[in-house]
Amino acid sequence: MLAFLRSHPLTVAVHLLGILLAWRVLVTRRSPQSLMAWFLGLLVLPWAAVPLFMLFGARKLPRKVRGKHRPLLPPGGHAVLPDAHPAADVPRVLRTEGVPGVRTGNAFELLGTGERAYDALHAEIARATRSIDLTIFILGDDEVGWSVVHTLAERARAGVRVRLLIDAVGSRLIRRRAAEALRGAGGELRVFMPLLHAPLKGRTNLRSHRKIAVFDGRRVFMGGMNVKFEYMGPTPRPGRWKDLACLLEGPVASDAEQLFAADWAFAGGEETPPPTELPPLAGQAVVQLVPSGPEMKTDTFYDVLLTALYSARSHVACVTPYYVPDDVVQHAFVLCARRGVRTELVMPARSNHALADNARRGLVAELSEAGAVLHWYDRMVHGKAMVVDDTVAYLGSPNLDMRSFFLNYEDALLLYSPPEITAVRGWITALRDQCSTTQGPPSRRWWLIEDFARLMAPEL
Repeated sequence: MLAFLRSHPLTVAVHLLGILLAWRVLVTRRSPQSLMAWFLGLLVLPWAAVPLFMLFGARKLPRKVRGKHRPLLPPGGHAVLPDAHPAADVPRVLRTEGVPGVRTGNAFELLGTGERAYDALHAEIARATRSIDLTIFILGDDEVGWSVVHTLAERARAGVRVRLLIDAVGSRLIRRRAAEALRGAGGELRVFMPLLHAPLKGRTNLRSHRKIAVFDGRRVFMGGMNVKFEYMGPTPRPGRWKDLACLLEGPVASDAEQLFAADWAFAGGEETPPPTELPPLAGQAVVQLVPSGPEMKTDTFYDVLLTALYSARSHVACVTPYYVPDDVVQHAFVLCARRGVRTELVMPARSNHALADNARRGLVAELSEAGAVLHWYDRMVHGKAMVVDDTVAYLGSPNLDMRSFFLNYEDALLLYSPPEITAVRGWITALRDQCSTTQGPPSRRWWLIEDFARLMAPEL
């Protein structure tokens, strides 16, 4: 036996490493599907599972990297919601997770169409005099994507510091030519999480799904829209997806600026000194920027979602393009409906990802049986937003799926003040009124596809 082990040291090493990694999987917070798949693979097929786990398996950065590149907390001035505020539990939970605090004194404008978002983004780029920092998941290789690149290049030639951060997978078709165009004008483009990178720089499946632009450190464009013709454009276009973004001005811009700075440094850019003072007050909106992702110790958006759902008393209205949550979030929505909270979800009848649509079939059937009202839009909806009891709302980049909960770098904006919450609820209501509330029950003949899609849900 000893002779066998000595003659096969690599085999022994791989199996021991598989056992160690399987133990690590068991003690990390994962969905049951992901946990079981990795655990069995590492024990039974370590030759294949070990290298795959090194590339894709870990969902939190090593402590050294996380501590260096986590979002930096800007100067003071955080507000605290009064204990009597119905949503006070949400920022109270976040206070323990190292995210920026509640900010008062902001101006907020909801951008409910792709045309308004396109015009606002271009106007803010043209208006910037000092700096433009833009991070985006998909920069389209089309007229919309190139119009933004050319406008950024113009501002760079005018002496504005322009930094563009794009995801290596989402923007792979345009990144080389866009980098040449920007660098030739004096701007800079960096790629987030290249497919080939040092192990300590993250994992290939940890993508940046964030969509944030910061102008002069004072104004912010953010939401769920990518820079591509499906999401936005100068004129209405048949079939354009329903999506949502917003413009902000005020102290919260400092949080967005520091979030971008942390991502920029992680992608190989220079370290940016934190601001020494907050931007001036610009309005009455009470908001909170919530980054979520591998650089955070906890799953911040996931915790926000569960806290809000468990505190719901009268109604929950939600829009999402993909509904593939884990069992805990699914049960929270089910319990909302069962305890008499009016629970409404707006989704596309058919999204652009067939696997995600199949994965949700059993989940939405359970929601419907519990009393939730499902609204089906006849075209693609890409907006991500939720309102709970008219006391808290969010919009941003996270989908209601396990990839957004546990893998992606995401950002969400929490709204605590009535005018802003009302604006988001109005957008959801207008979209809901264009929907059908009926859909045929899931057919049992698709059970194998549905089960396979649910198994793959953590990576969708």
